Formats: sequence, C-alpha cells, structure tokens
Amino acid sequence: MPPQAIPGRIERWFFPLVLLALALSAVVGPRVPVDRWFGVSRAAADTIVLATAILVFWPTIALFERLRPERPEWNRPHDDLGADVLHLVFSGTLAQVFFQATLGALALAAGVHLSERWGGSLWPVQAPIALQLALALAVAELGHYWFHRLSHENPWVWRLHATHHSARRLYWLNATRFQWLDIFSLIALQSTPLLLLGAGREALLSYTMFAAVYGQLQHMNVRVHAPGLDWVFSTPGLHRWHHSTDPREGNSNYGAILILWDQVFRTVFRPVGRAFDADLGIAAMPAFPTGYIAQQLSPFRWKRITPAGPMRAIEETIPT
Repeated sequence: MPPQAIPGRIERWFFPLVLLALALSAVVGPRVPVDRWFGVSRAAADTIVLATAILVFWPTIALFERLRPERPEWNRPHDDLGADVLHLVFSGTLAQVFFQATLGALALAAGVHLSERWGGSLWPVQAPIALQLALALAVAELGHYWFHRLSHENPWVWRLHATHHSARRLYWLNATRFQWLDIFSLIALQSTPLLLLGAGREALLSYTMFAAVYGQLQHMNVRVHAPGLDWVFSTPGLHRWHHSTDPREGNSNYGAILILWDQVFRTVFRPVGRAFDADLGIAAMPAFPTGYIAQQLSPFRWKRITPAGPMRAIEETIPT
C-alpha cells in the first residue's frame, strides 16, 4: 500500500472496524469464564472484563487521534488536560458508585420484586446476548435522550450540563468531562429502566462495556467517513455538530450511542456536503472555569460566571 493511501484507509475503515470489535467484545466478554480462570468472584471477573476492554480500546483511539486527526489543533492542550484527566478518574466513577449504592440498589430490588410478582422477568434473559445488547441500548438511550435534551432546553438543568459543552476542542477525554450531578442523572436514567425490567448480569455488563468505550469513539479527534452508520449510531461526525456554539446546530443529535431517538423525535442535524466548520465551547460564557473543582461547583456559582443577573444570565447562556 502506498504511504499516501494510508490516511484515506484510516478515514474509511477505522470507525467501522473499531465499532465491530467493540460489539464483538461486548457480546463475547460477559461469557468469558474469568472467574474460573483466576479464581475470583463474579463481580471481580466482570470488573476485569470491563477494564480489559477499556485498556485496549481507549489507547487505540488516542493513538489514532495522532495518525489522522479531524483537526490537528485539537491534539494540543487548551488549558484543559489536567481537568479532563480528573474528570476521567473521578466524575463518572464516583457517580456510578453512588448510583449503585442508592437508586441502583433500589431499582434492582424493585426489579426482583416485579419479576416475582409477575411470575418472571420482563427482560428476555434467554434471548441471544447480541439481541439483549441491542435492546439495552435502545432502552437506555431513551432515558439519556430526554434528559440530555432537557439539559439544553431547561435553564436550570443547563447549569449542570454546561461543563460538558465548555470544552474548546473535541478529543477522546471529552467523553468523561461532566459535572457530577449531570453524569449521575444520566447514569440513573439510562440504567434504572434496565434494572426495573430485570436485565441480567450478562446484559448489564454487555451494555456497560459498549457504553464505556463508545463515548470515547463519539468524541474522538479522528477523521472518519461513516455513510450509512450515522443513520444508526451517533457517530463522531454527527456529534461534533452537537458541540457547535450555534444553537441551530448544537441543539440536536442528543444520542450518546444511537441516533434512533433523534430520528424519532426529529432532532437530527446532518448537513449534506458540509464539512464540520463550527466553533466549540459556550459562546456566551467565554470565562467558564477551566479547573476541575471550579467546574464541579459551577452550577452553584452561576452569578460569578455570568456578568448579568442570575435569571438573565441563565437565559442568555442556554443554547436555545
């Protein structure tokens, strides 16, 4: 293969191949007998399977950002790397642990109670794991879609979500850049329906593996060409428009993994024949804090971030 052909091959094949590898991993991973191999508990085995997927896919995505970036300048820090690393380590992890200890535990107990009362789980636990994964994605994405959309349409919820949109570049670490209450709410609305319906361990682990990697794929700074796939998945090309400072472009493409519910509720933005050329960030809030702690506290310090009065500030900065 001539060297000049390599960038085009990456653009055409990287996203589909990684997506296929991720889907296969999410289907096969939950059934690998790691607990028997290493003599550990089932919970520890599931953690090993999930961590293995992350340690394989995340560095691969980061590497290909260097080989074929959508924008080379997005590979350079924008006074954001330290905060984004802290988001990666703490924000989603703490939110997930807190959810499992509170609402998750209640939803799991309620799901068991409903299964016993109705004489069986509402979840198709005997179905092929690939079908269960597809169903889990569709169900979880509905909760994600409506909360994500609400965070763009409601001034008070936008306070939580602003941290995610304050990024001035798009790269794989943006996937975990969230204010704690925002990511907790998303996790709750994605996972609670699955627990109430009685989804089993394999289905939950399969969904978790897929979601834990797809966020990095969606935000990655890799030039991709995915015709056809962006009718099913919220591809990097579609999601970049969601981060546009122009509300006519940014208030769209709310799906985290699928574009399904955007199709149903007509919030897809897919400009034909136009390369992504939008500005990123929050246009009305150029001084949004860049530090991790300040971003976590930003919803409660709204008057300090915005020069106008509290209600006017909210109205002017919400992307509507």
